[in-house]
Amino acid sequence: MDSGQVKCGKDAEDTYINILLANVRVTGPIAYGIAAKYPNVVSLVRGLEEKGPTALEHLKKSANKDGALGERNIGPAISRRLHKVFTEVDPSSTDI
Repeated sequence: MDSGQVKCGKDAEDTYINILLANVRVTGPIAYGIAAKYPNVVSLVRGLEEKGPTALEHLKKSANKDGALGERNIGPAISRRLHKVFTEVDPSSTDI
């Protein structure tokens, strides 16, 4: 697989989780926590554009794949990183 490619999923939700997991420091619990609030890429981008770089920092990490949320938050660093990745308009940007 070439750099920058995302592994295909078995359905749209699985592919979305793989897109999130392709980002540095995004773990399974973080990806599933984001997907619980923003179920697809379009809703995630809209949420990030509306709420800014801190949109994700207070979301709870997932405790398991069934959607049960844990006690810990995603945090500001991951929120800022994903905001930049999903809202950046510079075609030469290499942040992931």
